[in-house]
Amino acid sequence: MQTITALAYLLASVLFIFGLKLLSSPKTARRGNSLALLGMLIAIIITLLQNEIIDFTCIIAGIVIGSAIGAISARVVEMTAMPQMVAIFNGFGGGASVFVALAEYYRFTVEPTMDVVITMILSVFVGSITFTGSMIAFAKLQDLISGRAIIFKF
Repeated sequence: MQTITALAYLLASVLFIFGLKLLSSPKTARRGNSLALLGMLIAIIITLLQNEIIDFTCIIAGIVIGSAIGAISARVVEMTAMPQMVAIFNGFGGGASVFVALAEYYRFTVEPTMDVVITMILSVFVGSITFTGSMIAFAKLQDLISGRAIIFKF
């Protein structure tokens, strides 16, 4: 089973990389998006099978809600507002990583090992920066705040 898991993760990684490469051109972007989606699907399925997740209620609810938000956003947002949508979705991804790391920390019943603590701290740090930077980018693109550099004293 470990070999199958490793090969599935390798395949998912390759599909992500090729998907990102194909996103560089408008002619191949749709195919790139499909490859990256397939890679994510493989990674999610193998993770769920490997960890023997029994209750899929929250997972299915998250997939349904997230898919609905994505589908509605894709239909409603104008092409000229695509950078704003990307900024918001990127920010929400960063915010989600913060909440996942914090939820995992409070789930432990014993003291976590140092590598787990470092990973959680980095997730909170990077996720927080991603969230705030993306929200500032969104606000600047929407002209909610000035596009000038924000300078603090000292």
